[in-house]
Amino acid sequence: MNPFAEIFHGDRILEIKMQSNEKNTFDYEAFVLFEQILKKHANNPNLRVLLFTSAQTQFFSNGIEPTLMYGKTEEDVRKSVEQLLKTAQTYFHFPVPTIAVVNGHCMAAGAVFALFSDYRYMVDKGARIGFSEAIVGLNFPSIPTIVLQDLVGVKVARDLLYTGKQIKGPEAKEIGLVDELFSAESLFGESLKFAESLSKLTNNSSRGMKTALREPYRKKMESLFQIDADLFVKVILSHDGQEGFLSLIEKRRPKFLT
Repeated sequence: MNPFAEIFHGDRILEIKMQSNEKNTFDYEAFVLFEQILKKHANNPNLRVLLFTSAQTQFFSNGIEPTLMYGKTEEDVRKSVEQLLKTAQTYFHFPVPTIAVVNGHCMAAGAVFALFSDYRYMVDKGARIGFSEAIVGLNFPSIPTIVLQDLVGVKVARDLLYTGKQIKGPEAKEIGLVDELFSAESLFGESLKFAESLSKLTNNSSRGMKTALREPYRKKMESLFQIDADLFVKVILSHDGQEGFLSLIEKRRPKFLT
């Protein structure tokens, strides 16, 4: 099955629905394909809004597929890390407004894609969102850290990252991490309704506002890309990093050395 479905609602709203597996994790091919899909639609003059959704009910996305990073060579890990960062930045700079429809658990790299959306609509019950890298012995790249700090404030971002806390919808809305909460039954309908309101923007307004909101980050992202990639690769290849991914594969608590 193709890990992504592309669905148009009229000619101005594109829904990209992730359907990679039961937890909607990203393997290397999924990162590549998602970037390709984004680039394919970026210059569509009719497009005004992108909805990023999940075909699963329990998970929006659980982030990186752990087998992608466990027991791999440095070359393979670097290839995957750099592709992850490239795909995330392509999504961040997608030229029209993006709405993440978070209908289930949203963790780690999955939470980064939600963070990199312009809007986050989340189910009100039965799901958590969080940046859980610290729990499995990993670091967190500086680029999404900057975006997270700008969204929720330095202190809240600090606490989310150091603790790896996975928070429910009401708390996520209270701290400003998500914009709106809806029941599971109404979440997509309300998200589509909002997308329809944004779709009334002119091409110049839709793309111009997005450029104004995103362009200030571009040089920072370019300057930090290699630093983020190098450190993330180093941490993943460390004993504790490998133990973190193995613990996810074996569904147990990690046993770190340091």
